[in-house]
Amino acid sequence: MAGAGAAQAQPAPSPTILHLSETATVPSHPDELAATIRAEVVAPTPADAQQRVNKMVADALARAHQVPGVTVSTGNYSVWRVGPTPQDHTERWQAGQTIALHGRDGTPLLKLVGELQQKGLALNQLGWRLSEEATRAARQQALAEALKALRGRADAAADLIGLQFDQFKEVRLDTPRPPPMPRMMMAAPAQAKDFAPPSTEAEDITVNATAEADVLLKPR
Repeated sequence: MAGAGAAQAQPAPSPTILHLSETATVPSHPDELAATIRAEVVAPTPADAQQRVNKMVADALARAHQVPGVTVSTGNYSVWRVGPTPQDHTERWQAGQTIALHGRDGTPLLKLVGELQQKGLALNQLGWRLSEEATRAARQQALAEALKALRGRADAAADLIGLQFDQFKEVRLDTPRPPPMPRMMMAAPAQAKDFAPPSTEAEDITVNATAEADVLLKPR
């Protein structure tokens, strides 16, 4: 009886723990075109430079708001002293401001960018990206695939060592945001004689998700 009691008092064996990690990659086609343009002016005084930039930006915003489906916002505004050079001894000040544009339909946006270049604005960046909705959907899909692969690896590993899956003890998820603009370009303001809308072609963006977990295994 004493021996039986001692056998019953023995603690249960500690569970086997696996540390696993899986990364899934999902290709997603960009659905939003984004552009950044800049109005920039050099003038003899800061007031003159700022006034001229303000006029360029106001005109650009008024034109952009006329294009259906295009969202527009203003960005960084700066004014700084350029100063004289050995070749030019006059006082000079430079002012500039960026304008961000984006929309689902690339054709009217590209035409608008070309028009603004013709008016003297410079194109800083242009490229396709995933919208917020498309990004969320792609991340969810990648996450589901990573978790599915993680469970498959846990089952396979347990089978190799003669055990079986019990439960996930701890799961850590990482879904980094994909690059916003897979293709970028920089260009100087276009002249009226060589005015032509820019062009761009979208390519798939890869969205990643990583799942890490501590997996408990139990005897069969």
